[in-house]
Amino acid sequence: MDEAGFRQQLGQDGFAEPSVVMWEPNAVNPDHTHDFTARGLILSGGFVMGCSDGEQAFNQGDVFEHAAGTPHEETTGPDGCRFLVGRK
Repeated sequence: MDEAGFRQQLGQDGFAEPSVVMWEPNAVNPDHTHDFTARGLILSGGFVMGCSDGEQAFNQGDVFEHAAGTPHEETTGPDGCRFLVGRK
């Protein structure tokens, strides 16, 4: 998906205006939750999201969504990660 299409889809689905997030290479964001649902588009690099039901890798061009209140952790790869994320 391209950035313009992703932004349009976020708006149609009731997400707030997205922001760009940058994570350093080989960073670990330990187990946590959010009080919002997040949907993101990976712009460069990537990360692995771990949840109780396993791990999933996300790389450039992938879209991810994570429901509010769900415990998870993220680990970036050697290139770090830059992504566009909307919250609802």
